[in-house]
Amino acid sequence: MATLQQLIAKGGDTTISNLNLPENQPAGLEIQTRLCDLGLLDPSFTGSVANAFGPGQKADGAFGANSMTAIFEFSRLSGIPYFFNGQIRHDWLMALSLATPLVNLPLSLHPLPDDSASVLLAKRILRYMDSKKYWIARSPNMYNIVYVEGMNAEGNNFHDPANQWNDRRMVVRILPGGQPELVCNFDATTEPGIPVRSKPHALGIARIAFGQYKSWKVGMHKNKQVALRQSADLRIHRDKDANGFRTGDKIFVGSDFAINQHSTTVKTSTVGDWSAGCLVGREWGEHLAFLATVKSDVRYTMNADYQFVTAVIPGDELSM
Repeated sequence: MATLQQLIAKGGDTTISNLNLPENQPAGLEIQTRLCDLGLLDPSFTGSVANAFGPGQKADGAFGANSMTAIFEFSRLSGIPYFFNGQIRHDWLMALSLATPLVNLPLSLHPLPDDSASVLLAKRILRYMDSKKYWIARSPNMYNIVYVEGMNAEGNNFHDPANQWNDRRMVVRILPGGQPELVCNFDATTEPGIPVRSKPHALGIARIAFGQYKSWKVGMHKNKQVALRQSADLRIHRDKDANGFRTGDKIFVGSDFAINQHSTTVKTSTVGDWSAGCLVGREWGEHLAFLATVKSDVRYTMNADYQFVTAVIPGDELSM
């Protein structure tokens, strides 16, 4: 059973098919784990009725589209071609074995004297994600989608009255050298509007649970608009008493709630019927900008079937 170091010690190049051989499985798992730790390969995400969703297994030994994208991205960032005549190069394997997040893909989380307000806010979000052990994509060619519930654009108002556009749809990327960039900071809602919430529902209207998920693909919302469409399990609260709070609500996990990341088509002062539990942007133009940003992510450009990672976090826990 060859480890990565043993594979390197043998000399020569290798192939993906060889990494999938049982005798090379430890090396394959280590390659994936290292790419995940570098912030280049998405882990799996797990959760249950009892437990919030978050990062799970770092490696599965299957070198599919996501692994190939991560291999390509490490090659691009390190300047070492990874393929030669269909094989992963020996010097690529050596470089990966020596790479560390701190040196190769650093992440600046703490305030610096010259940080703008936008960068400081991005760092607060990332510090929170780091404290929750959420996975952070570190390549400048990848984007982190984050919804913050109950916070304004400046990050200093944590009131969360019902039916208001008082949540944020944010996209953060990490620039070369580790400084975060807040690419999108748009009005949104993570909560159903009052008219929808007030309608009779056998189980109660859905409200997404806080956590980090890998659960959306590019698709259509109600066959009417391009969106990120739910494609895997989410954890939700059912607001059967229609009081607008998650406390005491029954929790469900499923892949068929149709909780999409979509938008209004006209700007409104209140959420109204625009959300029945989806993650909804307030303005159509901003929605298009959001989609253009995340669709430029290398994980999507190399794999149109890519499943996007998104964190949903409470604004009142970002107050410091």
